[in-house]
Amino acid sequence: MLMLSSKPKHCTSTQLEVIDDLHREEIEILNDFMRALPNSDDDQIVEWLQRLEGQVLNHFNEEEACMKRVMCPNFKKHVEAHSETLKAIKEAKKNWEEERDLLQLWNFLEYDYMAWFEHHVRDFDIPAAEFIRRYEEAE
Repeated sequence: MLMLSSKPKHCTSTQLEVIDDLHREEIEILNDFMRALPNSDDDQIVEWLQRLEGQVLNHFNEEEACMKRVMCPNFKKHVEAHSETLKAIKEAKKNWEEERDLLQLWNFLEYDYMAWFEHHVRDFDIPAAEFIRRYEEAE
């Protein structure tokens, strides 16, 4: 039996409620998934992956709509970062379906995805949220 444990994940605030809410929902799903993962069967893991992928897609679509509405700088680069991450999630899902390697999936979620998430919030979402806030205050 593989022993896996994870500290609950948190996210840095962007100071923009709509984006922070999307991040909180995603982190909540990720935390629940990480807690459930060691005791889940294959079908449950596929369901969790689909749930995470759906939330990430919703998060990205909502965030991009906010950015597009205010013609946020670096929009294209931000969308490209989202696309790369969706691709990585789909790849992790495909790897799980083909190999059923729990440790590989765990490492993707615990390290790869969370490192990306933290970097993305810091380098992309916080500046975008600041631009959106300033735009809305000026309206």
